[in-house]
Amino acid sequence: MILPAIILVVAVAMLLQFLVFYCRLLVAAGRRVELSESVRQVTGIEGQRVSGEEFPRLRRLVDLCPRTNGDGYRLGAIRAYHAFLGVFQVLFGPVVPVAAAWATSERSGCAYYAAVTLDARIAHTRRILESDSLTLP
Repeated sequence: MILPAIILVVAVAMLLQFLVFYCRLLVAAGRRVELSESVRQVTGIEGQRVSGEEFPRLRRLVDLCPRTNGDGYRLGAIRAYHAFLGVFQVLFGPVVPVAAAWATSERSGCAYYAAVTLDARIAHTRRILESDSLTLP
């Protein structure tokens, strides 16, 4: 009975580790993307810094746009990572201030990734509308 429990704990730990590495890769890739001026105006983002607290609002804006090539899966992973970081920050932030600063920075990256996804979805929607001979204002 104890062996299956150990196997389950190890498997969950490995899955969590994979999720963290995958999401950190997505966040790092998102930080290299420059946002369009229209998305900056809509979201109020200046520069590359976005508060991690903006993530839910940005995610709701992303949900208003049609999905593009599997970005819903990636945004779902980032959403889980953002939630994980929130729990991590609450548990370890008071004890280890460096961990709190890291989690804050990563949550900010998650929010910026949501803005990058919003930018990509808006651009995709514009391409669709332009191909149908419609124009946006």
